[in-house]
Amino acid sequence: MPSKDTLTTSSSMQLAYLSLPLETWWECLSYISKKDLQRLRLVCRFFARICFKPLFEVLSWSVPNADLLLWGPPIALEDEVRGLYSFITDDSASDIHHTVRRLNFKGIDRGFRTCLRSPRISAAYNSYLALFRQALAAFTALRALNLTAVTIDDKVAVSLQNLSFLSTLELNDCEVFSTLPIQLPLCNFEVVSTWDCEDHKVTRGALHLVAPQRLEWVVIADDRWTSALFSAWGNVPMSFLTRLTIRVQRGQSLSFLNFLRQCPRLDSLFLAPDSTLDYSDGALSPTTVPNLRVYEGPLILAHAFIIDRNITSARLDAISVDDRSGSYIPMPTESIIGVLEMTLPAAPHVRTLRLCEVCPSLPLLRLVATHMRELRTLELRLTSDAGGTGLPPEETSESISQSAVSISVRVYNRLGVPVDANFNRLLSSKVFCASLIMLAYRWTA
Repeated sequence: MPSKDTLTTSSSMQLAYLSLPLETWWECLSYISKKDLQRLRLVCRFFARICFKPLFEVLSWSVPNADLLLWGPPIALEDEVRGLYSFITDDSASDIHHTVRRLNFKGIDRGFRTCLRSPRISAAYNSYLALFRQALAAFTALRALNLTAVTIDDKVAVSLQNLSFLSTLELNDCEVFSTLPIQLPLCNFEVVSTWDCEDHKVTRGALHLVAPQRLEWVVIADDRWTSALFSAWGNVPMSFLTRLTIRVQRGQSLSFLNFLRQCPRLDSLFLAPDSTLDYSDGALSPTTVPNLRVYEGPLILAHAFIIDRNITSARLDAISVDDRSGSYIPMPTESIIGVLEMTLPAAPHVRTLRLCEVCPSLPLLRLVATHMRELRTLELRLTSDAGGTGLPPEETSESISQSAVSISVRVYNRLGVPVDANFNRLLSSKVFCASLIMLAYRWTA
């Protein structure tokens, strides 16, 4: 029989972990997979209660085995429809409905959907979409919605309007046919499209869904959406917008500059690596985006967005775009150094620098070490043909000035794989430059 002291210690330990705040438990449980959470719920009533929120806070739905719909009956899809119907209509699941904060919903891709001719498949898929609209009405606390390959018609638009707490909407390869002026009061809006489609009605209709005045974060990864955005929101004050990710082409330069003037609080600008821009000398003065702190985009545009601004973080893509084929062409090292010589002396406050598609060379490394006295993190992504400089590492280290700044060096190949396992060591400026050359030699060996 256990002693009294043993029982006292056991009960005190139990009270100790029971007294932890739920937020602490949820933070710990965020590192556990869904399968482990399901097992943990079976331990006791306490874990069944605290696992409830992280287990059902994020739901993901997708068509099971969509590629098999061309070759046989939609048995898996019909089973999924029956399961979702029970989940949505069951009154005992109401607590779960109010717990869901984010829903990831994926339909059938547009090109694949046109190949489905079976009435049975069409009926099952229409039931699947109807359950999705019904779920939007049941998930009253939904805050984020990610839609992939979904047709947004008037019915879906009205369902979105009824979501009182919705603040984030992400659209991936979605068709927007609704023309209702819904004007969702979103904070975050993201559009990603991979279709090669010339249907401009999709983009024009989509802008009726969102009220731009309160947007804080916008991601537009499609040329047609970009043009429609500038056309519809170019003169609308975006007083709350702080982060913008966009792909801009040369013909959109003037509209893009006018749009930036409507974003006085813009803090972070992320341009696609193949973005091109034409601008005059005074078009991008520091007063255009006075609060800009983070710039990520083409190296050839760095001069416009970094000079005379308090930029603290930059990612520079050293590539150019072939006007005929549209393919990426790595910039020669001499051209990279020429652009950096104009940019780095006017950007002394950069603490994090990422150079993509580069080949480490002695002049380039010396340029970084000389001008960036506050640099803390340097990340290099090598080109496919990156190699050494032809100089021994010892001679390289002797020809670089000594700096007291400690720098975390990270070197990756083109696929993002670390070149060296020890890339996280903190090195002085003199040693880190020698190490970079050694890493380049090891990578090509």
